[in-house]
Amino acid sequence: MNPLTALGFIETYGRVGAVEAADAALKAADVKLISIRRVSGGLVTVVIKGEVAAVQSAVEAAKIRAMRLCRIVNTNVIPGPTDSTLKTISKIKRKK
Repeated sequence: MNPLTALGFIETYGRVGAVEAADAALKAADVKLISIRRVSGGLVTVVIKGEVAAVQSAVEAAKIRAMRLCRIVNTNVIPGPTDSTLKTISKIKRKK
């Protein structure tokens, strides 16, 4: 993967907050939504991808907006993820 590319993660309690976070991220910067996944116990993770600065801005905007609706558990930005990291993320299955 291009070293200027990054993955961003926003983990919330509740799907509504996650959708709000995703919406804010996509409006704040030129990023692509990779997934919104329910993890377990009410946790939902939003994954976005784009250039490092755009992902950082998008994650911060998502965090601020989603905090109005729900609890933000964690956020993270991984600049220049390896191909192995990308394959691992694509293999994660939704828990039922």
